[in-house]
Amino acid sequence: MEASAVLAGVRSVRQLSMNALSDLSGVPVSTISRIEAGKVEPTWVMMARLVGAAGFRLETQVSESGSDEPFAVLLRKLVAADPVERDRLIRRFPATARLALVAKRNGVRRVELSAGLPDVLAALERQGVSPVVSSLEAFAGDVSRVRSFTPVVYVERPEEANLTPATRTSRLVMFLLPVTDNVRAVSHDVGVRMVCREWALLDSLASPGRQADVTLPLLESLTLETV
Repeated sequence: MEASAVLAGVRSVRQLSMNALSDLSGVPVSTISRIEAGKVEPTWVMMARLVGAAGFRLETQVSESGSDEPFAVLLRKLVAADPVERDRLIRRFPATARLALVAKRNGVRRVELSAGLPDVLAALERQGVSPVVSSLEAFAGDVSRVRSFTPVVYVERPEEANLTPATRTSRLVMFLLPVTDNVRAVSHDVGVRMVCREWALLDSLASPGRQADVTLPLLESLTLETV
């Protein structure tokens, strides 16, 4: 919520005029007015002072954004990077992967992989959700066998995909994620839609369990490639 709305809400709840809040907080009326008008972005200290004067405590909560934007930003930098800069950016893959963990993404579903991956992809195609393969399968450019502990597949409208939700007893598990504009931008068709190798490794590094350990040695293969 914007600071302007928070401050206006605080005054409304307490039935305080700007003049009254100014008297209580020691902050000039003109400053309060400009904050509520959206003309001034107050510091955290200033907002804490204002809401504290009205009997509230300013708190913050940090939560996962659920966005894949950190991956997109890194890949855009790779496009323009010279060889030295490219090597440096590739070394940042593990840290960047932790900014967009697969299991924390918006709209993620954890489902059973109850058949061979090609059969599951074909079923998703028939359902009209347009699968895009990621993780180690896309890195290898091959879906004939499962290379990931938990394969990652992007689909349109994951909630509509007719697959069984995974349980603790599920033998093989797959992550379904919604296709985003960023994913579309790095996808290509090789008979099966796949993300590029760089994005595939980021997803693999961002997967739970031992997946990252298996993926780390593969980063070196990117240093001689272009996006």
